[in-house]
Amino acid sequence: MFKTPVLLILYNRVDETHNLFQIIRKIKPEKLYVAADGANRKIPIDYQICLKTRSVIMPEWKCEIKYLFHDEHLGKSKNVHQAISWLFEHEEEGIILFDDTLPNIDFFHYCEQLLERYRNVPEVMHIGANYLERRKKYLKDSYHYTAYSFIWGFATWRSAWKGFNLEIRKNSDELFNNVVNKYVTNPLEKIFCHRIYNTLSKYNLDYWEYQYNFHIWMHSGLCISPNVNLVTNVGFKKRRRRIRKLMKETAPILPLQHPGSIERNRKADNYIFRKVYKRGLSRVFADWFYELILRQEKKL
Repeated sequence: MFKTPVLLILYNRVDETHNLFQIIRKIKPEKLYVAADGANRKIPIDYQICLKTRSVIMPEWKCEIKYLFHDEHLGKSKNVHQAISWLFEHEEEGIILFDDTLPNIDFFHYCEQLLERYRNVPEVMHIGANYLERRKKYLKDSYHYTAYSFIWGFATWRSAWKGFNLEIRKNSDELFNNVVNKYVTNPLEKIFCHRIYNTLSKYNLDYWEYQYNFHIWMHSGLCISPNVNLVTNVGFKKRRRRIRKLMKETAPILPLQHPGSIERNRKADNYIFRKVYKRGLSRVFADWFYELILRQEKKL
């Protein structure tokens, strides 16, 4: 039995949820939390698909299981925000997985070990699962420290999540400028951060991935990223080839080799900005258009 609580966040992906649950069955968590968004009323068949997705989660092992099933369709960001906040109403720490992800078994033990190791290290706020580099050019240990919070499967603590909200517009421009200057030196990266911030603020958009990363920066935090990929995002198969080729198959990581000191790996972060974040502004608008204008859930 696996002792660290696990949260599954679902919507309407029946097959993907089934495949994810087959991995969950192997580790048999003692505490399982399941949060699911409600059906989109503008899609007639969505209600049936959501019910089928929820019915996939049927543990046959003895465990404590809690459900948060929404009747209304919240959309991705609100659903995620409420689900993780709900988890931390009950737990001090936990692992979060989404219905379009497939983790390596080592991912769970990696998270468990690092949750314990960094439990009282406030600088570390997020334990990520993804490694997108082509080659290990400069990474000797099992993981490194980064400014970026990849969210395709991760672990964190109640204390790190505390205070996170989707109302980024409440932060002052001066405070945001100071935070960006602390983390970013590349002029192009600064422009990107300010465009994302201004877009979310001006149009009152909910885009939890960026807002969560800014939350970590606001609290002077760092994230952990493994030096092998531990979770695959199966939704990437529907993305453009440039994005798809970033996602690697998963690989084992145990036993862990820990870095000697907590220091951000700027070489790795520069690569991630160039390959992942640089063109992210258009994606913010695309996802917002699908979800709030067309009332369709944008597939990750």
